[in-house]
Amino acid sequence: MTHSYRTTRRAALVVGGALLGAHMTMAALSQAPLSPAKLVYGDRVAEYLDPYFSQNWQLFAPTPLSDDRGILARAACADGSVTQYYDVSARGVEKAQNSRFFPSREIRIVSAHLQNITSSEELLRRIRQQQTNDKKPLLPPLPYEKATEAESVKGLSRYAYDQLPAVCDGETVKLQIRMYVHELPPWSQRHDPSAEGKVLVHDFAWQKTRDLRLRTP
Repeated sequence: MTHSYRTTRRAALVVGGALLGAHMTMAALSQAPLSPAKLVYGDRVAEYLDPYFSQNWQLFAPTPLSDDRGILARAACADGSVTQYYDVSARGVEKAQNSRFFPSREIRIVSAHLQNITSSEELLRRIRQQQTNDKKPLLPPLPYEKATEAESVKGLSRYAYDQLPAVCDGETVKLQIRMYVHELPPWSQRHDPSAEGKVLVHDFAWQKTRDLRLRTP
């Protein structure tokens, strides 16, 4: 009995150690610099880690915030009509600003997804910047970049869908989000009242609401 127990325990430890090792390897690969392995397995790693084990090491804000960003959303109704755009990220910002001591973290749902969309590997940024300077065709998005963007767009669409329960009288068929980035004027123009930043806008593809609803097993 004792020998059988020890064998079972050792087997459980080996299996548990192997699973833990595999998990740690995939988590480390997701944060590793760009490499051939990341190009090949990056999208599979992202599928495994998201949403419960996603990694984000931007705690200390290596790049100071220099813009104002958020999302708008509009809905396509069952009768064929399309609503106006609604600012669905403003509510989360307001909730965070109204409580200085215990701010709501709801806006982080939006900011985290936007960061995934707008950020890229340092090496890829340098390559594309050099191509821009040389007026050459830009390197197209890599498979893992496309997978990350698609997951973030779905997350933002799901958040927007949750913020607009009353539109279309509850009969929303599709939802489209628009990302805006307001680049603030540079610090050197801080005393110039006429200084204006640049606004960048990007519309993403329509998402069917039936794909946004959380399914229960």
